[in-house]
Amino acid sequence: MVWTTFHQSYAYEDFVLGLRPEITADGTYLRPWSGIFLDAALELADPDSEFRSVVIFVDEINRGNAARIFGEFMTFLDFDYREDGSVPLPLPLRQLVYAGGQSEEIRRPGGKSATIPEDFTFPKHVYLVSTMNSVDRAAVPIDSALARRFDRIEMRPNLDVLARAWGLENTSITIPTEENWESLAPFETAYLLLDRLNVAIASDLGPEFELGHGLLTAVQANKIDESGSKIPVEEKVIWRSLAKAWDEVLFPQLEDRYSGRPEQLLELLRVETPPPNGDFAWVLRTTKGGTATARTLASVRVSELGIDEIKRSFRWLAM
Repeated sequence: MVWTTFHQSYAYEDFVLGLRPEITADGTYLRPWSGIFLDAALELADPDSEFRSVVIFVDEINRGNAARIFGEFMTFLDFDYREDGSVPLPLPLRQLVYAGGQSEEIRRPGGKSATIPEDFTFPKHVYLVSTMNSVDRAAVPIDSALARRFDRIEMRPNLDVLARAWGLENTSITIPTEENWESLAPFETAYLLLDRLNVAIASDLGPEFELGHGLLTAVQANKIDESGSKIPVEEKVIWRSLAKAWDEVLFPQLEDRYSGRPEQLLELLRVETPPPNGDFAWVLRTTKGGTATARTLASVRVSELGIDEIKRSFRWLAM
């Protein structure tokens, strides 16, 4: 198994084949060095290798220019063009010098080296698993020629994961109403809060912009004491943990999604429809004299508020 991460500076030379200078007594020469993808093929072609397959994990595949990184090796993502495929093709490595049917020496990581024949075909048992965030605005879009060579698995937010971690039964979660919202338990509140936010986000921006359940996994139902035993976390600590997760991960994600759309964010946070009694965490910003208001949120760290205001604010927002 090999792990790598694509980024803006990642190149074909890192992933497939690059030429690096080598200084010798006779002068400076450019020597070929295998990148991760080519090296996987060379490893399986080595008769002394202990491996029968290679799995390459590419994190953030759309953070780099994937089409440029793969180059002509994009073809070999298709198993039909590999060894034992329906139309096996020889590797098109024109950067290499061939003599007598064999390539020049290719340097490999770990001090190894290899040569390949002119009719060398890409091994069958090299697999790529990649991850990407489809809503990352700083990323390079994956073109269709590359995307169709992958089997795509959507990873949507899954509230059932949180329910299991928190010991909740989906069928017994309280449905919030005007009469019972003030009695919602902390884990019920967190579950309903993420559910409501994601329904609103999906309706407004599209389902790919929903907030992942992993953002709330820091809110724990149990902790380990000094003896190594698992004990329940105090309710007050759970509320504080939820407020901390809001400040550090949930709200920044909402700000990013609603950048340039302040009115929609105000509506989502129910700023103009606060609870009937008591303080509410999210209010409009005002001047010192209190004579003018702005159509923007007042800055607040929910985790620094009193516990009663934290409870009231999240319970109301979860309705």
